[in-house]
Amino acid sequence: MFNLFKKQNDSRKIAEKAFKTKDPFKAVELYSDSIKFEKEKDRPDNNFLSELYLLRGEIYLKQGVATLSSSDFLQAIEFNPKNGIAHNDLGFWFTISHFNTPDYDKALEHIEKAVEYCPERLDFKMNRAIIKINKGEKDIGRKELEQLII
Repeated sequence: MFNLFKKQNDSRKIAEKAFKTKDPFKAVELYSDSIKFEKEKDRPDNNFLSELYLLRGEIYLKQGVATLSSSDFLQAIEFNPKNGIAHNDLGFWFTISHFNTPDYDKALEHIEKAVEYCPERLDFKMNRAIIKINKGEKDIGRKELEQLII
């Protein structure tokens, strides 16, 4: 007999529900459950865990929860060091003055990795150019932006 009240522990189905929900608090709860269940597996999928942390981190970032967003981006990178989107998001995080004093060197370090791992992403290249301009490397940043337009 089926137990209709048994908590579902299929991490991928839970993640799919999280992705579809419009409620950020519910999405965070579902992503957290999905992470928990995936980690409990005998052979957890590190790339999937990286994506889960990335998605939850993006929700935290949109909600202005600085510490949790950066922590999740770091976890995403730990589970998949070549997750270019997580590097881009963490690089962006280091530029937000609302959270902390911008650290353009750390931001650039992560954006460079994002561009390396996702060279087709022009938005990552644009982010790199803007960070260079904000860092004081105005001529280099402008040249990079001009190359994107051509």
